[in-house]
Amino acid sequence: MISVYDKNGQIKHNNFLTAKLIILVRPTSNELNEIEKAIGCDHDIFAKECSATEVSHFNSLPNCKLKNAQIFVSFNFDPSQSQVEDAIYPTIAVFNSQQLILILQKTPAPTLEDPKSIANLSVEDLLIKQLLYQNQCFNKELNKIKQQLDHLDRAARTTTKTKSLKEATDLTRTLVYFNHTMDDQASSIESIIDFFKEKKSVNSNLIIDLLLSQRRLTKKIKVYRDLLESINGLFSAMMDNHLNNLMKYLDSIALIISIPALISGIWGMNVGGLPGKENELGFLWVTLFGATLAIISALLLRKKNYLK
Repeated sequence: MISVYDKNGQIKHNNFLTAKLIILVRPTSNELNEIEKAIGCDHDIFAKECSATEVSHFNSLPNCKLKNAQIFVSFNFDPSQSQVEDAIYPTIAVFNSQQLILILQKTPAPTLEDPKSIANLSVEDLLIKQLLYQNQCFNKELNKIKQQLDHLDRAARTTTKTKSLKEATDLTRTLVYFNHTMDDQASSIESIIDFFKEKKSVNSNLIIDLLLSQRRLTKKIKVYRDLLESINGLFSAMMDNHLNNLMKYLDSIALIISIPALISGIWGMNVGGLPGKENELGFLWVTLFGATLAIISALLLRKKNYLK
């Protein structure tokens, strides 16, 4: 879908070169070709518009029909996707001082759909508003991740169930993608901020907001990833502890069982001279003797916490 807005925020149709804002949401190949022909850009700049492995970058487009055109590739997050590699997608912005073209996979920032905002804000300000909105999408997901981390932290202290371990693995995967995405985007954000600072039409407060937003996201991701690593370490320690306790318990049980087994083995020897051989109650006495020694051994081991 293509939305075209003029400088007054009014919707126009197919007048690409004179529009102030052009928004393409989940564009088809024909729509991308239409934009490429209109602005005269290289056909490969939109080649990875749906790929999570695209890299963030900011550079000029010297062969574009738009005078002094720049391209900026950043990332947004779509929580409706089940897989993190599908949820993270690049946003492509081609712009100059008069025009902004956005290639998106979901709806843009609400500001970019408000005619008053479009009319009152510069192209650079509109782009910053979109970037701030994208950071908000990541931040909302990180707030959900923090709740999951708190849950896993409590679970790691009491259980080693497979469900909790799978949740930790999924979170690790998500934070790895987030970490690499933000690390990749950070340098591009700094570059475009330096570019915006040279523009007198850019709101300086928006530049500060964008810089702080990016730094907060980067720090939050790194903190949460470190927390998850500590939780995974706690899971491993708890599993080792449970395994040690189990082995200690099994060894103690084996020791207790070996005592009556030893006694019954001795009295089962087919040799002469064994006490109680001719006694009718001999078998009962040997059984009680072995059981008594086993009980005494169990009590001693229990007292030393070897059976817990």
